[in-house]
Amino acid sequence: MVGRTGGTRRGAGTLGCLVTLVLFIGALYYGTEVGRVYYRYYNLVDVMKVQARFARNQTDQVIRRNILSRIDELGLPSEARRLQIRREGPPYQIVIRTEYRELLQLPFRSVQLTFRPKVESRF
Repeated sequence: MVGRTGGTRRGAGTLGCLVTLVLFIGALYYGTEVGRVYYRYYNLVDVMKVQARFARNQTDQVIRRNILSRIDELGLPSEARRLQIRREGPPYQIVIRTEYRELLQLPFRSVQLTFRPKVESRF
């Protein structure tokens, strides 16, 4: 049987584990907030790519309506609704772009991020 001697543990292992746990939770919190902002950006870019892919068969008004619908679903700022849709050719292509800013609220500071999603597609 192994006996335990009292008072020989300093608690350094427990403190190290606690510090690591606090750092992990902090990184997880910051990562979640940053990830949420970038998820909405990439989701908008994805819908813009889909609309550009089918631009040959759709009018600019239909494309605009579909993208604006997604902007509203994602809860993006109202300035993202200022879409620019331009058709060029030949060779025929469509360019869809917008610009908006998001305020990233972090516990110790706020950061203003500017996003400029742009999609070009030939048809």
